Amino acid sequence: MAKYPIKDEVDFLVAQAQAETDIAKEIVENIRGKGIDDDKKYYEEKLALKMLEFFKEEEKIISLYVEAKKNYPLLAELMENKRPYLKEMLKEAKKLYERNILGK
Repeated sequence: MAKYPIKDEVDFLVAQAQAETDIAKEIVENIRGKGIDDDKKYYEEKLALKMLEFFKEEEKIISLYVEAKKNYPLLAELMENKRPYLKEMLKEAKKLYERNILGK
């Protein structure tokens, strides 16, 4: 899942975002590797590329949020107020980190 050791829920959140981006990349590569050239493949590839773009952007947002959470608490608070889902994602990452990494 992670390229670096996961030390806390913040690292877990980043690792999750990276894993989702990696999965989306694999899907794009898989579609491109089929060797079929038709309308269905074109649609599938276009859809997969949009999905990949989404996960890359989400990974950037999460990385910025994590940096703010660690170094700029005021900015992190602003981000959480404007995008409440970030705080919810961190809560969920904490639960998953405790269960999957710490074994609680």
